[in-house]
Amino acid sequence: MESLYLDHAATAPVLPDALSAFESAAREHFANPGSLHQAGADAARLLEKSRASLQKSMGAERYQIVFVGTGTEANFLGIQGLARSAAQAAAGNGSAKPNRILYGAAEHPAAREAACRLRAEGFQVESIPVDSQGLISADSLAQQLSNDVALVTIQWANNEIGGLNPLADLVRTVRQLAPQAIFHTDAVQAAGKRPEWFDQLGADAISTAAHKIGGVRGCAALFLHQDLAHSPIPFFAGGGHENGLRAGTENVAGAVAFAEAARIRRERLSEDPSRYHARREQLIHGILGAWPNAVVLGPTNSNQIQGSILSVALPGARAETLLHQLETYGILVGSGSACSSKGHTTSPVLTAMALPTELHNCVLRFSIDGTELEPELQRVRAALAEIRALHP
Repeated sequence: MESLYLDHAATAPVLPDALSAFESAAREHFANPGSLHQAGADAARLLEKSRASLQKSMGAERYQIVFVGTGTEANFLGIQGLARSAAQAAAGNGSAKPNRILYGAAEHPAAREAACRLRAEGFQVESIPVDSQGLISADSLAQQLSNDVALVTIQWANNEIGGLNPLADLVRTVRQLAPQAIFHTDAVQAAGKRPEWFDQLGADAISTAAHKIGGVRGCAALFLHQDLAHSPIPFFAGGGHENGLRAGTENVAGAVAFAEAARIRRERLSEDPSRYHARREQLIHGILGAWPNAVVLGPTNSNQIQGSILSVALPGARAETLLHQLETYGILVGSGSACSSKGHTTSPVLTAMALPTELHNCVLRFSIDGTELEPELQRVRAALAEIRALHP
């Protein structure tokens, strides 16, 4: 039986056209883009062409793109690099150091850890609570804003349950109540899967990753708004690559594949804006048909949910067991809570949402590509119905 891959939030298969672009670039433009000879100049031009293409696909005309290696690196550069530069700038002009960092309570570990590790440098780091749907409201954020906030980081789409924070509203709230604060967002799960342009969001820094949309692993990007007063302090010193913000020979082929994947995703969204939500609804209908007491997590309003992600608690069974049982039917999914095999007992996201503890270990995450056919999604219902019979 052919596998049905429903774990795109973990990583997406490389899109054929993106892989072809990667292979072509690796074969024909292998030269170091920093070299002075013609081959190097050709590679440099291809890198800049990819940067411009990615900028266009994301609707980020007002942003500079810094190519990095991973979404985690983009988060660390966008959070720690900018927090340090804000503190340094304040010290340079004799101002009081803005020493508070605010992060969403349901953030991806990469953003959460980037923020929390700043405590060792004297920053006061605080979490912003989420509601029962995993979202942060502008009113909730407003209560924690003041003129001593250096940086706020709030993800666009939650990686576990898919809840969409009202990012543009949150950015406006920060601008009004803490205009000196930098706003960073982890957009790794939303970029390439949302119709909104980055320019509409207005965040100061936006993290993305190629492999979440069908690019090749090993390439990611941090988008920096042109109105930023200062650049992030880089982690690596070297040859001045990426305008001095990320030393190291650029991954030209990875950037080419990233740009091609983003172009395809934008094209698909333009052709079928409901491609994710329609399939997500099909999945919900099938899951509830097979497992009537299943609990769908996250917002119920389609405007507040990233349609590519569906997390469901299936009472009466453990997530890890269900995951492997579905695998025997050729269906590959993710677990909504951190697996015990990775050293954790529960998910901070589910805890932040105040989900009843008895449901924490029975959450599965289905994440889709938006190209699944109805018969494929019906396989999920059929498999769960048979599995359900084993869990009376």
